[in-house]
Amino acid sequence: MRNLLFIAFFLCVVFTLKAVEFDKDVVYTQIGERKLKMDIMYTKDAKMQPLVICIHGGGWMGGHRSMYHSRMRKLAEQGYVTASVEYRFAPKTTWPGQMKDVQAAHKFLIKNAERYGIDPERIAAWGESAGGHLALMLGLTPTEKGEALRLRGVVNYFGPTEFRQTDRIQGAGRFMLMALMGGRLEGKKEILAEASPMFHIDRTDPPVLTLHGTRDRLVPIEGSELLHEEMIKVQIPGQLFPMENTGHGMGGDRKKGQALLRNFFVDYLRSSDMELLAYEDFDKGTGKWESTDTKAWKIVKKNGRSFYSLHAKSNYKTKVRSPFNISLLKGSEVGDFVLDVDLRSTIKVYGHQDLCLFFGHQGPEHYYYVHLGRKADAHANSIFLVNNAPRVSIAKTRTEGTDWSRGWHRARIRREAASGKIEVFFDDMQKPVMTTVDKTFTHGRVGIGSFDDTGDFDAIRLWGKRPEKK
Repeated sequence: MRNLLFIAFFLCVVFTLKAVEFDKDVVYTQIGERKLKMDIMYTKDAKMQPLVICIHGGGWMGGHRSMYHSRMRKLAEQGYVTASVEYRFAPKTTWPGQMKDVQAAHKFLIKNAERYGIDPERIAAWGESAGGHLALMLGLTPTEKGEALRLRGVVNYFGPTEFRQTDRIQGAGRFMLMALMGGRLEGKKEILAEASPMFHIDRTDPPVLTLHGTRDRLVPIEGSELLHEEMIKVQIPGQLFPMENTGHGMGGDRKKGQALLRNFFVDYLRSSDMELLAYEDFDKGTGKWESTDTKAWKIVKKNGRSFYSLHAKSNYKTKVRSPFNISLLKGSEVGDFVLDVDLRSTIKVYGHQDLCLFFGHQGPEHYYYVHLGRKADAHANSIFLVNNAPRVSIAKTRTEGTDWSRGWHRARIRREAASGKIEVFFDDMQKPVMTTVDKTFTHGRVGIGSFDDTGDFDAIRLWGKRPEKK
């Protein structure tokens, strides 16, 4: 009996080890004679898995990508693709060489997404110290021209965030920064600003989780505190975890820190443990969609990105007071589900400025929809029920309105059919902006649109369970 148990255990270990592929020394770019490499761990034959890009520390002057191997394997065993990248060191290579390297690594992984089973719309960066700085820069610097390369999250372990106040950077930290900048810091105001994560903060940046020691003398925690305060001002979701009585390294309440990290990746990358039933990045037309008026919708390709644009009001008449602009995903009949959607409003600012998400759709007069409106009232910014009668607000909790800041936002609906629980998230995937409980429709199709405004949609992911056939 003991031998049988040993054999079973051995086979389980072998199976687990074989489940994770390890491609080492993958060349992602070449600069002159120098080949830059990364190590990648992934599950063979898996598809559309979230990716974590790991960036090692070492003062921009040292370190090695193997520093992340053990952590990479743990994530890979949980269904993530992980990649640890090397980059050129200072002082031989000065800023922004390091940034260009990690950006090249990011582009390589997107280009080879199918090969490694990566979902290019669910990527995060994770780094510590100098690697934390580079992870922040990778997440905070994409412009509209580079919006196809945006991240879904950044984990920053005690990385520096601000270089403009050079008089406050002393000792070993100043020496490393001088190496990065190629000498004296005086007269380099512009490049120091460009290299500072604080300089790039914008409303639609990805969420950031920062862990930082309260007794860090090399990179004082004040920089992370300032970053977090600025993020709160512009409504970027995230969290700062001070590691008590800890210097430049890991410490404090490790159990809590690990839980924060795990939950961050689950909420912003994994999204759901249910089966991924459908995904849409609009690279292959609109064949998966059924709209109330096809003339109101079109595919737009811009800056390396394709998206579904609701560019005009639908010429569609409703029997009861309800949204006019609807496009339903074919074959999306679900009970329990999680729906993620990227969206941005393109209408002028006004009180009811909105975009909508639809679910439980069983017919033109029978469905739910989430109205993400700028200002909440009886007819805006709520969860609504259309049941052969004019729409009725059914939200139990909701915010005072949706901040349609310029640029792309992310929305999520989480639905439990048996309990009737409905949760809606906007940008912050850890705190719902609307909740309710309703069992009127326990299954139905999902879709996107608006009441009567215009907007763009992209990066749609649907996890769920098909309703049981009676």
